[in-house]
Amino acid sequence: MAVEELVLRKLRPKDVVPFQCSQCGACCRNLRGQLMLESLDAYRLANYFRAHGCPDMEMVDVIDAYTDPSLLPGNYPIFLVRVQGPDDACVFLKEGACSVYPARPRACRLYPFTVDIGVRGHDFNWYQCMDRPFHFSGGKVLVKDWFYRNFSKEERAFVLQEWKNVPEIGNLIRDLDGSALDAAHLDILLMRYTYFDQEQPFLPQYERNTEELLRRLGQLRSAAERETPYAQKRPSDGDRTTAPEEKE
Repeated sequence: MAVEELVLRKLRPKDVVPFQCSQCGACCRNLRGQLMLESLDAYRLANYFRAHGCPDMEMVDVIDAYTDPSLLPGNYPIFLVRVQGPDDACVFLKEGACSVYPARPRACRLYPFTVDIGVRGHDFNWYQCMDRPFHFSGGKVLVKDWFYRNFSKEERAFVLQEWKNVPEIGNLIRDLDGSALDAAHLDILLMRYTYFDQEQPFLPQYERNTEELLRRLGQLRSAAERETPYAQKRPSDGDRTTAPEEKE
């Protein structure tokens, strides 16, 4: 769930919040259209399934089996975790418990807290999700301890790169349509959810794929601009859409 769609309370690392998970499964229900599966999530889930009876599982198989495609404004494609039953429960909720708990998505690991990009020298801002206030009773959680336990170095590095890369990708595809937009969506699927070796570390592959994705989208954008009458172009498009050079 995007930060801007939540009711949030900003926190400091030293804050103590009353919270203790009762394993009620409430946060796993009423999730239709709310839980996006990131590429790192899909990578971890694929490896989890490989270790639990599905040795050939790939990231794209996770996307096909457990998510539904959706579009953000500007035609940016995302994949939302599929829901089931009358209460729109997460597809991974089985007999009242998470069936993939060790590999659950990042949003689930952090909940009932979340992060947003930081300012003034801080990488992140920390928030308490107030959409389901009945969670906040019982025990006590020190904010910095919660994020230390549930927000790994790999996830932090990935999120920081995503906040840089996603706007660039969105800018390159926002004015595409027709076959050019279809090609862009296919490239995004391939580079963000398909071209990964499950036996190799995630981040170097993500960085390489993102560089290639930006190159491909830059070419699509440039080709589309050449076919667009000059009067229809935005004045700053030329400066904004120069494709990165391909390395030798």
